[in-house]
Amino acid sequence: MAEFKFSCPQCDQHILCDTGYAGVQINCPTCKQAIIVPQPPRSAAAPPVPPSMPSTLSTQRSTSSPVVPAAGMRAAAALPVQKKSSSAVKTILTVSCVVIALAALGVGGWFGYKKFAGGGASKKANPAAQVSAPSADAAIHALSVLTKVHAAYTNTTSAKADGTFTAFLNLSNILTGDINPSAPDNMKNRRPPGMPRIVTNTTSVTVKREQTNFYYLAAESVSKIDRQTFSNTFAYWKSDKGQFSFMDMHQPRIPPMYRQLPETDAAQAPTEQVKKIQEMFADPANLTKLVKDLGQTDDEPVNGQDCYTLTAKVLGQKVKIWVDKSTYLIPQWQITLGGQISDADIDDAFSLWADAVTNTPPAQLDMIKAQFKKFAPVMMKIRGTLAFTAENIEVNPTLTADDFNYPVPAGVRLVQMPSPANARATSLETRQRNTCINNLRQIDAAKNQWALEKSKTTGTAVTEADITPYLAGGRMPACPAGGKYTLGNVGEKPTCSIPGHELP
Repeated sequence: MAEFKFSCPQCDQHILCDTGYAGVQINCPTCKQAIIVPQPPRSAAAPPVPPSMPSTLSTQRSTSSPVVPAAGMRAAAALPVQKKSSSAVKTILTVSCVVIALAALGVGGWFGYKKFAGGGASKKANPAAQVSAPSADAAIHALSVLTKVHAAYTNTTSAKADGTFTAFLNLSNILTGDINPSAPDNMKNRRPPGMPRIVTNTTSVTVKREQTNFYYLAAESVSKIDRQTFSNTFAYWKSDKGQFSFMDMHQPRIPPMYRQLPETDAAQAPTEQVKKIQEMFADPANLTKLVKDLGQTDDEPVNGQDCYTLTAKVLGQKVKIWVDKSTYLIPQWQITLGGQISDADIDDAFSLWADAVTNTPPAQLDMIKAQFKKFAPVMMKIRGTLAFTAENIEVNPTLTADDFNYPVPAGVRLVQMPSPANARATSLETRQRNTCINNLRQIDAAKNQWALEKSKTTGTAVTEADITPYLAGGRMPACPAGGKYTLGNVGEKPTCSIPGHELP
């Protein structure tokens, strides 16, 4: 895989990049500004390699992993290249779990199916993930139940639910050769470096929604990766006081983060993403594109509630949902992983995703889809389940503004996040200041060189004509913010008229 270097047009950071990212919009690892990756030099051309999908909700980030730039996109001289394959797989696994968990959080107020991009064309799929084709009666009965489910969640003015999300992932079957076919023969049958064997997660959630666009999502999460245990508290909410987020990783050296988010980010709120996914499935044609072999099975109770049970395949994985016979709400769902997934399944899923979540550039979405297809056989080797059980669901409860305020622990400092426009202005100011300071360094160096060659002593006056021959291009640089330079005498630092534009 060929790589090339280019500079961020915003902060001049040198970035080492795979050729497959040419033309894709990414965030600079240093200044975080959106930039378009330029076309590589001809010598660096190579078949494109897609990036891994970014996550939007940190339900599975309870492992305390830091947020990093997209795989394959980093500052020069950063992580070694050989770690990319393992990182990409782990990112996809995490993102897949996040997507399902996100959909689960909407069970209190919306109806939608969940997806997991697992499986592939390998020889053996998980028998527990198989779904038999239903009889005609079972299929008809399942569609009848779903019609009533959709009606139960339609035109609600408010909703809330408490529940528990659980995940069990067995990754012990994944080998280095599965994720890196070009690995040396003596390495292909070994475990990938850093790849865990068993991952578990239990997350208790409370979600509320109100027609005025108030929302509340709070969770307590505990994850175990092999023998390491991590806990995490997080919340997202919007009330009459604004919209906020809170995260506590429960680590001594990482303080809790309490942030007020700009109103322009409302469309990116987790519950808004859930709503978009739910709206996508309002069209039965979309439902049948993603959900296959849907049928009604034997009835089973949940928490003492009489329920219908429905099973289906979603992206090759077995999905089972329980539907309350009296309210037609969904108190529980479960996904069994390790089923086969075809390229056609992935194409259908991504076409729906593009319609529901429009903030991902089409070129990037195509590259993400190619990445899923590439690793589908690996993901079929996963064994495990994902499940959500609602302890109570209420539709149209009476909620007040106070119901949407999260109880942030006392003493945690509130940080106000700038709006995108303010962030761009701040970035511009930083770039201008850095450029000006570099100009002052050049002026100071020219003064010293002139004084040395002309045998000038400390305190001697200096003019632009004196030092111009010692400057790049034979001319004085200009402050990008319009500041005026004062050269100063020999032994004094040059200065700029704009506060903050000064040599250290």
